[in-house]
Amino acid sequence: MAKSIITQDGTIINFDKLLAVYVDEDLDDDDNVLGYDLVGVTGTEINSHAVILGSYDDEKSAMKAKSDLIIWLQSEAFSTFEVPDYDEGGDA
Repeated sequence: MAKSIITQDGTIINFDKLLAVYVDEDLDDDDNVLGYDLVGVTGTEINSHAVILGSYDDEKSAMKAKSDLIIWLQSEAFSTFEVPDYDEGGDA
């Protein structure tokens, strides 16, 4: 079984489909920051599908989730990672 990632909304993504993971600001129409998304990219074309792996109130929590995902990818051969939903303030 390949590595799988379960997003906060329950979507399952095979790791081999992801090409990149990054943190992006969630902006409203007036460019106000509403939160931060942990995003996975699944294609190389200009219209590639981006998957929101998790959404966070603050950048620190989003970056921690990204770091946790990277640590998991480096250490687990065959496993499933569930994207955490951190409490406000970044506490796990």
